Amino acid sequence: MRRKNCCTVTVLVIGILLICIGLIIQFVVLPQVFNSNLEIKAGSLQYRNWHDPTIPIYMQWYVFNLTNVENFTTKQEKPHFVQLGPYTYREHRVKTDITWHSNGSVTYKNLRWWNFIPKKSEGFSEDDIIYSVNLPLLTVAESLQYESVLIKEIFQLLADSYNETLIKRYKMHELVWGYHDPMMTTAMNMMPDWFYTDFVGIFAGKNYTDDGVWTVSTGSKNISTVGQTEAYNGSLSLDFWSTQYANMVNGTDGTIASPHLNKVTNKRMDFFIPDICRSLYGQYTSEEKTSEGITLWRYSSTRKELLGPEKNPDNAGFCTPLGNCLGDGMMNLSNCQLLDHFKIPVVASLPHFLFADKQYIDKVEGLHPVESEHRTDVCVEPITGMVMRLAKRLQINMYVRQVDYLPVLADVDEMVFPIVWLNESAQVDGTNQDLYLSMMQLMAVATDMSYLLYALGGLMIVIAAVLFTRLCLKA
Repeated sequence: MRRKNCCTVTVLVIGILLICIGLIIQFVVLPQVFNSNLEIKAGSLQYRNWHDPTIPIYMQWYVFNLTNVENFTTKQEKPHFVQLGPYTYREHRVKTDITWHSNGSVTYKNLRWWNFIPKKSEGFSEDDIIYSVNLPLLTVAESLQYESVLIKEIFQLLADSYNETLIKRYKMHELVWGYHDPMMTTAMNMMPDWFYTDFVGIFAGKNYTDDGVWTVSTGSKNISTVGQTEAYNGSLSLDFWSTQYANMVNGTDGTIASPHLNKVTNKRMDFFIPDICRSLYGQYTSEEKTSEGITLWRYSSTRKELLGPEKNPDNAGFCTPLGNCLGDGMMNLSNCQLLDHFKIPVVASLPHFLFADKQYIDKVEGLHPVESEHRTDVCVEPITGMVMRLAKRLQINMYVRQVDYLPVLADVDEMVFPIVWLNESAQVDGTNQDLYLSMMQLMAVATDMSYLLYALGGLMIVIAAVLFTRLCLKA
């Protein structure tokens, strides 16, 4: 009898141990292994794509070429634009000056550079001729409006001596990547205290540079915070805007998302974009699948986040100065974009004035907004938070208005003048999808093993119960 009691207890203990092992695998070991691979740390799956991404990233530029230059400048016709492009560049990113912190964060610089790819540019060349607005003329003319009469007269003489006009002829690479402007060169020699660069362009000076100093969470303390920006250039907030809300640094850089997403609590995803000195967000819109059948959640830019403050009070702080607001769909970036110490009258929007007030589209011809082509989309695998598709789209415009002291700008019509729009895109390739699938398969095997242990443990407990019942009956 004693031997049978020992046998029953042994079977019971084994059953309980099997269930405990299953619980440990499912709720301790598996989450630790899974989350460990999602942390930003050396050797993790996340680290490889964070430090030096193997996923190809492309920057496509689309340029608006003004086709009615003479009639626009002399007869005040609406400007008519033809879109040229894509001019496609391979974007490279490498994290440098990496410093790990004991509080679970990491500080680094994000070095970026771009190389032109003719084969992906559909026959467009960096030497294509573009007619667009005169960037240095508008910038300096706008900034000097509140300076002394003497300074304005000097600049007027300088502009006249170079026959500066509202519209300028560029090569594509000059407009985007920069060129040495003769008028600015002379200005540097005449007034070195006012002018100290003559290099002008949309992305002038940005190739082979970093986009600031980031401090982000590694996820080691809380995996749901992985990649979240904790500071930018050493600060928890910006100083470009007029409210605390507008100056907040929110979200990730758009290449990382939180794992274990939930459609109730994760309806929106925040991103911080240094190039426009502010945070934006995407709203959950739909599900889609990759070529390997992986389910993704799509987060897209929305009309609401670009509404004027009378319709969306959160945006009041982006009016600079406070109360001086553009219409729906327009972001005034003049506070964060400088040429020398002059504020550049840059206005950002979605491509083709998507979601913008009708007044801006009515001022031009040739822009045709299509939401599916011109919004920003970020597609995330919700379990791992892996960003598998990205299309970050933005349009750069110049604010044009009359400048009375400069004859060439004295009669211009106030408008937002489109220059270029860009699409920064990436898509996880087959190799990286396979890595994800291997990880998910490993999780599935471990989970199945836990369930098998639960079943075996449960069976052993049932057997122990049967043996105990028989012993009790015989007794």
